[in-house]
Amino acid sequence: MLKEQLTLIGDALAGREEAAPAAGERPEEAGAAGPRPARTTPATPLRRRSRYRPLKMALGGLAAAAAASLVLGLGWLVSQNGTTAGSADRGVASDARSGADAKEDAGSRAFGTPGYLACARLVAEGEVTAVERVPGAAGTSRITVRATRYYKGDGPVAFLRDAGEVPLRPGDRVLVGTTDGGPYPDTVVTGEEDIALLRAGLAVAASESRGLTCG
Repeated sequence: MLKEQLTLIGDALAGREEAAPAAGERPEEAGAAGPRPARTTPATPLRRRSRYRPLKMALGGLAAAAAASLVLGLGWLVSQNGTTAGSADRGVASDARSGADAKEDAGSRAFGTPGYLACARLVAEGEVTAVERVPGAAGTSRITVRATRYYKGDGPVAFLRDAGEVPLRPGDRVLVGTTDGGPYPDTVVTGEEDIALLRAGLAVAASESRGLTCG
């Protein structure tokens, strides 16, 4: 459609204006010896066709075509932006849900909760009876504890502690928790005052964790 309109503009600009006969033009007179020609009615002047009319029509067509293209382009752009925005919103909502689920999962397994007790291999408190240097491991000590209360698990309580941590001495009160059974515990709480704040909660969590599965 746009090509046809441009062709029309070129034809309008290149064409010559059609000549119109002059108003009231008289026919050539006959020879003197001939009869006098009959009287004729003067011809009505022809209306000149404006060279600007085709140009105006072509420009109008071009404007309409451009407007239609603009509308279609804007419609496509709005559609694409809506799709992109919708996808982005869904992605953000999915990330937010994933983050919230991760925080909830981490909170449900924090030390002292039923979720932690369900997964723990050992949670016990007692008194440090020995602190021994581990041969070949600079700064690492083996801590032996005489357990006085078990919240989860049983048996001897011993773990490793590195030099960068708060040093322990025989006679210190400790609360120890571990979930993987390795030599380093997940949690070590020291001092009777801090341990006393956790006893009631641990007792309730231990009771509620019965029947729960670690997952």
